[in-house]
Amino acid sequence: MLGHWISGWLAVFMVASVHAVPIDTRVAQLNEKVARHTDGVRTIEQQLLPHTDTRVVVVFAVSTPKTLIVDSLELYLDNQLVTSQRYAESERDALAQGQVLPLYQGNLSSGPHRLKAVVNARAENNRFVRRELVHRFVKPPVLKQLHMTLRAKAPEFEPEALFSEEVASSTGDASTSVVSDHFVPRTEAKGLHREQRDQEMFELAEQERRKGRTDIAGRYLAKMNEGYWAALGYLNLANDFARDDLNSSRALVSLRVAMAMAAKDTNEARRRNLLNQLHLRAGYLALKSDEHDKAIHLFEKVTLDSYYAPQALYLHGLALSNKGSHRAAMQSWHRAKKFPLAFPGVTEAWIGMGQGFDMAGYPGQAGDAWLAAHAAYQGERVTLNKLAQRIEKHGAYKALLEDARNTGTEWFLADSRTLTQPRMAYLLQFFEQANAQKAVLRVALLDEMTAQLNRNAHDLSVFIVASTEWLEGGNAASIIASTLTDTRKLKDHLNRLQAQVNEARARAADALDTLAHEFVDHQYQLMVQAMDKTEQQIAHLYEYLALETLGKGAQ
Repeated sequence: MLGHWISGWLAVFMVASVHAVPIDTRVAQLNEKVARHTDGVRTIEQQLLPHTDTRVVVVFAVSTPKTLIVDSLELYLDNQLVTSQRYAESERDALAQGQVLPLYQGNLSSGPHRLKAVVNARAENNRFVRRELVHRFVKPPVLKQLHMTLRAKAPEFEPEALFSEEVASSTGDASTSVVSDHFVPRTEAKGLHREQRDQEMFELAEQERRKGRTDIAGRYLAKMNEGYWAALGYLNLANDFARDDLNSSRALVSLRVAMAMAAKDTNEARRRNLLNQLHLRAGYLALKSDEHDKAIHLFEKVTLDSYYAPQALYLHGLALSNKGSHRAAMQSWHRAKKFPLAFPGVTEAWIGMGQGFDMAGYPGQAGDAWLAAHAAYQGERVTLNKLAQRIEKHGAYKALLEDARNTGTEWFLADSRTLTQPRMAYLLQFFEQANAQKAVLRVALLDEMTAQLNRNAHDLSVFIVASTEWLEGGNAASIIASTLTDTRKLKDHLNRLQAQVNEARARAADALDTLAHEFVDHQYQLMVQAMDKTEQQIAHLYEYLALETLGKGAQ
């Protein structure tokens, strides 16, 4: 009895000790353990290669890039999901240039297998398609490479796949090269090195800026190449100048330098996003300095398909209103109203419409506008309540991220959905918080560890089968027997490691849920405050109309 009590107490103590470790420290420890386990799996793979090669490689290309744009691809081997790829703009550009991209490299036992690829793509006739493509093949005891080529021909533009297979020669020399990593051309490698150097210089500048030594930070930035990191550094300097200086001239000069730097960024999407942010920031500073024409000019440079468009439209209307152009101001606010209320500036634009009508001398329309705003805020509170309930039921990671990118077969059209879906709008605003980004990345990293352990488990099962078949075939190889023992030990260790990852994942998810609930509660309170403002405006309007009616009656 005493022994059982001590064992139970020790178990509780060990669990409590694990929870006492900071979650980031625990994630780093587990990441190192998973990496070591994966290294062990790769070592066993190398030990087996001289005797039996279980490796299989799948590569992917598009032969008709003008008629088929692939956004995502899921690959299943024997009904088991082995990889899921969502292609970034740079990768789609590579496919458009005819490049072959690696899709999967793993292990399979010898014999027949079934490959299934699930493709999400857009054809030239603007159809969004999701297709399952199946290919059956036989894995020999040598390296096998499968080459999948997608195409969509007119007039149907129906996606189809062509498969070709290559295997290593009988002497063990591969008849084709194994694509295990992205090929990086020399010019691209030079660009990556330059980007890494600029990022390191940016971080040095940030260290000085946070200490208040903006002059030293500026010297670091002056040594950097033109591009994203230099622009980001000058933007941060501008924010410091705007906070510390009564006059905005230093901040505006820094922003102009940042714009020149950002314009040289070779990453188009990143360049456009940063320039929009810079124009919005510069316009706001000009508006604060009563330089309304300059502010209007800067706000008009913010593209309407960007995250910053609603706030730019609201401030654009405010600058016009300050100049006395109330009708023009209402046009800007009306455009801002088309965006979800989650975006900065949209709530203010709804109230601004009523104020615009009021200043233009139309009290009746002003009342209608404020009533419409009040109804919109009430509706948004319902949306926020539903979002809070979904976070409570499914967790923030699913409610905010996974559901946002899986809303039907066209989930991948982020550019057409981002500015129209409330959930996506709240996700973007949630990501403005550094601690939220960190919490989400923490959960994503743990999910990737789980996926890696699943791949390790699959590979280890293949190694056990291959080693057992080799020994049962009468082949005398002591190293195979030793490898089989090591493989089984690694598989036993994997189960314990997976349990630790699951425990850390639960902790990370709880931390993310707490942040998400706080964020949603804050947004709910903002809607309550906005409703109070509209109620006050409506009350003042009715009071004014009542007094006006009394005055007319007295006359």
